[in-house]
Order: sequence, then C-alpha cells, then structure tokens
Amino acid sequence: MRDLSFYQERREALKKSYLPAGEAPSQPVETAGVDHLALICSELERTIYFYTEVLGMRLTRIVQNRDEPSSTHIFLDMGGGNQLAFFDFPEKGPAHTVRGVGSMHHVALKARPEQMRAILARLNERHISYSIHGTPDAGSIYVRDPDEILVELTTGY
Repeated sequence: MRDLSFYQERREALKKSYLPAGEAPSQPVETAGVDHLALICSELERTIYFYTEVLGMRLTRIVQNRDEPSSTHIFLDMGGGNQLAFFDFPEKGPAHTVRGVGSMHHVALKARPEQMRAILARLNERHISYSIHGTPDAGSIYVRDPDEILVELTTGY
C-alpha cells in the first residue's frame, strides 16, 4: 500500500481541479433528483419487513419487473420524495455481489434525531446489530439489511 500522504495529496489535487473555492456553481444541475435507487434482494418478505418495520419506510408499489417476468419490483418511500426499490430474481439464484468498481458501497438515509432514536430502539428490540458513530443527535448508525446491504442513517452532522 502506498503511503497515506499520496492519497491525501490526490484528494487535494481533485479539490483544486473540480471544486472552485468560493465560487457559486457555474452551471445548473440538469437532473431533478433521485426518483429511485434499485437494489437486488434475495427474499421480498424479509426486505419489506426490515425496511418497513425496522427502518420505518412505507411500501408504495409492487409490480412485475419489465425485463424479467419472474422478478418482482417493490418500491419503498424513503422520505424526501425519493423511493428505494428492490428486485428479486427468483430464477437467478442467491449469489451475492462482490464489492468493487460498479457496485454500491452503501445507502445513506437522512434522519432527524427523534427518528434516529426510534430506529435505534427498534434495532435494540429486535437484537439487530449496528454500529454508531457520534450520537443520535449528531452522528450515523450503520446497519446491514437481511442481504448484508450496508445502510447508513445519518443526522448529517
């Protein structure tokens, strides 16, 4: 592994090249935000339970996947007008993804402190392991869903 100063210098060079200091953005963003993130799960019922009963989201839609007739596409309201979606692929088997280029590291969800405390209580009641950095008022909780997808809940400290 390279000396860590190499990576810090690289980050500083990226900032200098791509984050102009003190200037307002020169071009408007040409997208309107996230409609939905689509992930793959192994078992819809476990996924629905975790995201609705543990994280407090609301299931909004269940449809057939357009590309794969045996696959079901579910949508969960994650707040802020954004949806978190899951597909199952029952004919493809249970193979897990490997972390690497093109894969997603984690999903980060915003939460107010009172929401964080409620989620922490549900995690503790259900004996679901998690790690917490900071506090519920100013920090993040990291938890894995039933398929080991890493979910961060953050107060945006």
